[in-house]
This record gives sequence, structure tokens and C-alpha cells, in this order.
Amino acid sequence: MARFAGDCQRVRQNNRQARTGDGVPELAIRDAVVADSEAIARLVSELGYPTSTSQMQHRLESILNDDDYSTLVACHGEDIVGFVGTRSGPLYEIDVPYGQVMALAVALNHQRRGIGRVLLRAAESRLAERGVRLLVVTSGNQRAQAHALYEACGYSFTGRRYKKWLETSA
Repeated sequence: MARFAGDCQRVRQNNRQARTGDGVPELAIRDAVVADSEAIARLVSELGYPTSTSQMQHRLESILNDDDYSTLVACHGEDIVGFVGTRSGPLYEIDVPYGQVMALAVALNHQRRGIGRVLLRAAESRLAERGVRLLVVTSGNQRAQAHALYEACGYSFTGRRYKKWLETSA
């Protein structure tokens, strides 16, 4: 687990902690920075998408410079134990801004402690501040625990997602 004591400690000092009293460990939720690339790469790899620190650094540099995206990390003590990435924008089918949870991951040794729920709530609050009214999330068929979390947080199953890789001419 990556240690970023300075970043997580600074958040604690600013009193931006998520404390629930329902068995969830004391967490500090903060905006991700490029220096979090190692920890986020490990979390994405644990989801089944092998990612190196340098790959994540390149991705984060792009994502963090795009105002439509938001990335939050959860710190427990000096460790980054989870992250959530979202994006927002207009929709074709309705006249309200929407948000999408692009990624949500909690370290394997910290799962089932409420961290995912805290991250999801933080992301929802951030998106609501931006005027988002509808939030969607896609989740692989094999992620039954994630599906249970989303449903427990008020999300409804509404369909399927398909993907296809396109060949490029470059």
C-alpha cells in the first residue's frame, strides 16, 4: 500500500474527514494528485486492469486537467485505501446534467468496511454541487459485491453495457 503521509495528514488537519460511527474506519477524503499514481495504479490493477505507475501517471495528468472529471482518494492513516473517479456532462436524452462513476476501487485488504460507500457518497456530493441530477454507473457482470453496494445506495439496474475496441489508422 502506498504511503502519502504528507497529503493525508494535511487533509486531517483541515478536518475534511469522513467519520460515520458505523464501523467505517476513520478516513480522510481528498482530491487526487498525480503523486497518487502508484496507489491508484495498484487499486486499478486489483480490479483486474493491470496498470503501471507510469501508465497511471500519464492517465491522471490528462484526467486531472479535464474539468469534467473528478478523482477522490480515501486515506486511512498514511495509506490510500480507495479511490473514485467521476465525470459529468450533458445528455442527449434529457435536459439535466448527468454524472458517471467511471471507477470505484477499494484495496482488497480494506474491503467490506464501508469505504466504498463513503467514497460513493463523497462523489455524489461533489457531483450534486456541480448541478448533476442523474448519476449512472457501469459495473461488470462478475462484480456481485459492487452491484449490492450500488443497489444499497439507491441505484437501480437499468440495462447493459457493451464495449468494442476500434482499430486506429495510426
